[in-house]
Amino acid sequence: MNFFKAAAVKIYEQARREKRLIEGCTLEEIKRLAVRQDGVIQTQMGSVAADSEPMNRSAPHTRNSIDHPFGEPEERLAAQAVDVLSRERVISLDTIIGDGRDGVTARFLIPEPYAQLAYGLKLLFDRPEARVVDVPTYTIVYFTDGQFEANKAKKLLDKDVMVRLFMGERRGEQVKICRNTIYLGEGKKGIFQFEDWRVKAIDRSGIFLHAGARRDYLWIYDENTERPELQEVVMAVSGLTATGKTTTLCRKFSKLPRETSEMIGDDGGAIGFDGSYAAFEVGGLYVKTEGLDESQPEILRAAESRDAFLENVAITKYPYMPDFKDIAKTGNARAVVSRHNLEIASGSLRANRLHHIVILTRNPLVNVISRLTAEQATMQFIYGESIESSGGNPEEAGKFKREFFLDPFIAGDRMEHAMIFYDIVRRNRIPCYLANTGTIGQHDQKVTLRQSLATYNDLVRKQLRFSVEGDWLGHYYPIQCDRANLDLMRACRLFDDRNLAEKRVADFLRGRAQYLEAFEAKYGRIPDTIRESLPYREAGHAVAEKMNGQ
Repeated sequence: MNFFKAAAVKIYEQARREKRLIEGCTLEEIKRLAVRQDGVIQTQMGSVAADSEPMNRSAPHTRNSIDHPFGEPEERLAAQAVDVLSRERVISLDTIIGDGRDGVTARFLIPEPYAQLAYGLKLLFDRPEARVVDVPTYTIVYFTDGQFEANKAKKLLDKDVMVRLFMGERRGEQVKICRNTIYLGEGKKGIFQFEDWRVKAIDRSGIFLHAGARRDYLWIYDENTERPELQEVVMAVSGLTATGKTTTLCRKFSKLPRETSEMIGDDGGAIGFDGSYAAFEVGGLYVKTEGLDESQPEILRAAESRDAFLENVAITKYPYMPDFKDIAKTGNARAVVSRHNLEIASGSLRANRLHHIVILTRNPLVNVISRLTAEQATMQFIYGESIESSGGNPEEAGKFKREFFLDPFIAGDRMEHAMIFYDIVRRNRIPCYLANTGTIGQHDQKVTLRQSLATYNDLVRKQLRFSVEGDWLGHYYPIQCDRANLDLMRACRLFDDRNLAEKRVADFLRGRAQYLEAFEAKYGRIPDTIRESLPYREAGHAVAEKMNGQ
């Protein structure tokens, strides 16, 4: 038994033996416990609201045992967790992960003063009824020490925080210890990272993607029958936080009689070698509330319900009401909302087959949507090009970044990870696409939500047609659509200044080449057929040709 697991077992058993353990609670019982704690507010709507410290993931202070082998600092951390929690009443929250069919469970060990975490995590991962498991698959431990209060005045990089994940080689060994952070996202992303490791390295059943999925039943013209047929279409959407996954997944495409739309999962899921998909949060969604308004009616209604947990959301002094427009506190305010309160939420977390994978990015050089080959999709994921959000590192929010597979939670050999994805996509012939949800063109024109949704609607209804030649970034661009505005689709058409375009493309490719060099130095050379599928060398003449329409 590793010392992280030993520490988690000792914390649980000692608290139980000394009658300091609170376990087997329903969602309502945990809610009553949470609202009794200092700093926790019950809003006029009945929801629970609290601030976290820090107000985002502690990515700079996080390590896992695969990429950073554990030593004395981790042994001291485990011992400190046991010592601190030996003097606390401890909530033991047991949950299922996913729909329970994979036999995966989690245990969260949380000091009673932070009972709001237990409420939010129960709402996110489990059903309302009480649950106690014999031996959890994953364990996540929260605790704070004397440095916690002083951290509030410090920037993230300067905070005295330590977050460590022991990955293990078998189910049940996975333990995460969080010191001096009471951010609910640490619990969620801990499960996310353990699931990634389980699917890929322990069960070897496929790969876990930072991707939600939706299912639509739509009338689609069938070339074989030469008439519209009601068809199932499942689309996975992958992207970093704040690129539009949840918004894309929670809007209805269904318009005609008998058509339906449903959200399977919004943030992550396992893609099997057979092309199937399985989400991992059966209870709810952990959504950003920045700018949440009537343009996202379903999410707004759920965030304003009595069941919601509001984290770092501005609350008016009296009456206690959430103000989603007020982001003075943080741009990373969150809400855990129940699937029960989302009309579009599917009753199932699974799909037998993915029909499309859409990769989200934010880049003015990228078309609103582009078709990718399996090789290009793999390279696009390797480059992981997007922008940083306040949920990762608030001090870098809004800056361009490259994050392998758009997933900061991956552990282990990145090349192996990429090749598993490539094998699944190629074997199951899953079409892949790159979508820009930021700005486009020389003048940074915003890609509107209306344009994006119209594009995806055309895609799933097979009403998009793509070029047979690549654009200045090698992507196959739209040449025909029904609902979206084709004039605003292609990035190179929205640059007037050829010299500026050439410079921006050259700078972009230079950064890509540097990233590629560093990646291959660490993980080995990417197979040429994949490596060469997207450009990474400067080519000014190619830019000019594409702008001229050649």
